[in-house]
Amino acid sequence: MATNVSYASGDTALESLILHTAPDIFGEHGDGISNNNFLLAYLKEKKRFKVVDGGLEFWKGVLSRENSNAKWQSHEAPMSANLQDPNVRLRFDIMTFTDSIVINKKHEAMNKGRAMIKSYAQTLREQAEATIPNAFNSAFWKATPGTGEPESVRSLISITPTTGTIGGQSRVGNKALQNGAYTTAIADIGSEAGLSDLKKLIIRQAVTSRNLCDLVIMTDALYAGLSAYLDANRRYNPDSKMADLGFETIKMGKTVIGFEVATPTGNSGYTDTIPANYMFGINSNHLNFEVLKDGNFIWNPDGFERVGQTLNKALYFWVFCNLTTNLPRAHFVATNVSTA
Repeated sequence: MATNVSYASGDTALESLILHTAPDIFGEHGDGISNNNFLLAYLKEKKRFKVVDGGLEFWKGVLSRENSNAKWQSHEAPMSANLQDPNVRLRFDIMTFTDSIVINKKHEAMNKGRAMIKSYAQTLREQAEATIPNAFNSAFWKATPGTGEPESVRSLISITPTTGTIGGQSRVGNKALQNGAYTTAIADIGSEAGLSDLKKLIIRQAVTSRNLCDLVIMTDALYAGLSAYLDANRRYNPDSKMADLGFETIKMGKTVIGFEVATPTGNSGYTDTIPANYMFGINSNHLNFEVLKDGNFIWNPDGFERVGQTLNKALYFWVFCNLTTNLPRAHFVATNVSTA
């Protein structure tokens, strides 16, 4: 009795096998990244996930002042024309993220009868879909993005907001580009005093009375202390929209509180995340994730392509994107938060 199954060894037959079975299980990545990444899921839910037709870079006019044409005046007074300065803007390079699923080496494609090629391709797809959100999340929490990497929350919301640059503009002396940085100790976020401090930070960074920080992200340890306290006092109020996307959050007024895991788990190898004892406040009105229209989380719609002059077949994925802001002053970071 045969103990193994071999497929046809001819190049044409092998190519036909891959191209006629694997593409059926591959489509666009769709919402896979945004629905598995907390920050992207929130920005998409708040409609801060923007698709841009094109251009050399993403740029944002800094909302550093009000429109001076909006005013009360005599009907005899001339109308002024003091509008937003078009030169006052932040520039963000468009970054490229790529991945590929490769059916390589003839014996792997044939699988020597241990698994059908379709099953093997599905495994590679699952591997990619687990890896890509982790890679995005790691990029969003890098202390200092490297060349070719997108902006991170920690670079846009700096612990030293009066120094350095953002979007090509100097933060020095420019309050519109300086986020809030709170270093005073918050002894226990899971207490009345901690809740009071959190609310004060949210209000303190308000652009207007209605334009508050609406997203707070903290470490898993801090979130555990806060949620346990609220639950014990019957004040735990989850955000239903984020719950529908699979994320545990707390709703406090109009602000959603969530967490990122502070200690890397599993074997993904991604180590960049929110630092211990840190808490970031984000005003989603002034934070966007932007992508180019023709690179919007797409697996190659033509299916597998031949790699060079080999038998290797690859399905490519790409996205051209960056995290942007038009008013850094609307956000804050607290660096000395504890919980009991």
